[in-house]
Amino acid sequence: MPNDEPDDESRVLVAVVTRPRDLALAREAGWYRVPLARVPPRFAADYLAFYQTAAFGAERWSVRYYAAVLRYTLALRRDLLPAEADHPRAAERYYRVDLGPVTALPLPVPAARLRRVAFIATTFGQLRRAADVRELFHPAEDRWPDDGLWGAGLAGRSIR
Repeated sequence: MPNDEPDDESRVLVAVVTRPRDLALAREAGWYRVPLARVPPRFAADYLAFYQTAAFGAERWSVRYYAAVLRYTLALRRDLLPAEADHPRAAERYYRVDLGPVTALPLPVPAARLRRVAFIATTFGQLRRAADVRELFHPAEDRWPDDGLWGAGLAGRSIR
């Protein structure tokens, strides 16, 4: 597990959170879900950060929170969200990303304009220094080496 204070080189995946309930699940249950069909090329990360959409009112269109990634497992959506067993995607497979405590960034990273975000691969240093979400989109290529953890093959593995 990463240190309490992430170093600038730590890999961060910024993920969109469209509903307050999903951020509450990350905080209270300690996990976040990503549809297997929508996994970005650079998925494995040391930390997950959350880009909040309009559903968050005054906190909308910003990155305010992050959590350490502990491990990845595969599960069906209906197993992750049993109260939504009749959901149209209930039988689809998702990565369940187990997380450490959700922590507030010292300074939120706002989007000056509405941004359509799904995932952004960046570093913690960039997250710490960014004044706008658009500054997260161009991490140095050597910060995300191809170490065999990207995309498929993460199920049940810890990246530590």
